[in-house]
Amino acid sequence: MQSPPADIAEMNQWVDDHSEYIGSTDLDDHSNEHQWIGHIETHTYSGADGTNFQNIIAAGGAFERMIDNPSWIDLIRTFINPVSGLSIHENLLSVRGKGGYIGIHSGGHVPLSYMTFKQEVTGEWMVGQINCITALNDIGPGDGCTTIIPGSHKCGTIHPSMRDGNGIYYSDQAAGNHAGMVELYLNKGDTLIFTDKITHGSTERINEGNRRITLYRYSPRFVSTRFNYELSDELLERLTPERKEILQPIPPRRPPEK
Repeated sequence: MQSPPADIAEMNQWVDDHSEYIGSTDLDDHSNEHQWIGHIETHTYSGADGTNFQNIIAAGGAFERMIDNPSWIDLIRTFINPVSGLSIHENLLSVRGKGGYIGIHSGGHVPLSYMTFKQEVTGEWMVGQINCITALNDIGPGDGCTTIIPGSHKCGTIHPSMRDGNGIYYSDQAAGNHAGMVELYLNKGDTLIFTDKITHGSTERINEGNRRITLYRYSPRFVSTRFNYELSDELLERLTPERKEILQPIPPRRPPEK
């Protein structure tokens, strides 16, 4: 799946225009957190994962068009199941420099409500969360690529490396050469789709420069957004009905104005 080159160029230009907000990948460095660019907040999960521009859809343009990108939106609806509706749990732009990575996390053993995969009785698709990673530049060997363990979403055994973390969900180790991990390389503009239930992470970036991706995480409409960012009036006014239904699948109910 590919995004239009013009959209990729536009998103890269946004990164270039806001480079002063990009922090280090030092595990203990959280200094670049909680800066605001309008309704976009800078954030890091661990320091090592680099800078995340959370709620990036607020930047509009190509980021807004990604909400229902025709390359993948029909697949997303199918796997989550049309009866469940659709929402975006989290949306961000990630910029990760040399030395950066994200640790091993998720797996079939994790008892989180959004980590469903199939309806147990009928076997219908019922994926609780789907990650869509779009590469804004080429991501090859040494670039800090995404890694997964095929089939781990159906496995109840905890990955041995995760036992060094909290033993349930996450281990703060780069996911490079750990047992079962497969590296997934992307060309600029490619989109990688996988269930968040699968055990995954990334290799450590050893090359110079930055790994740039967008991550849009889709869930059933009943799943609340991860950080509960409030949609601005400007964004709500310019959204198409289809995009608004994804971002605000359950509209707020208020008493009538007097």
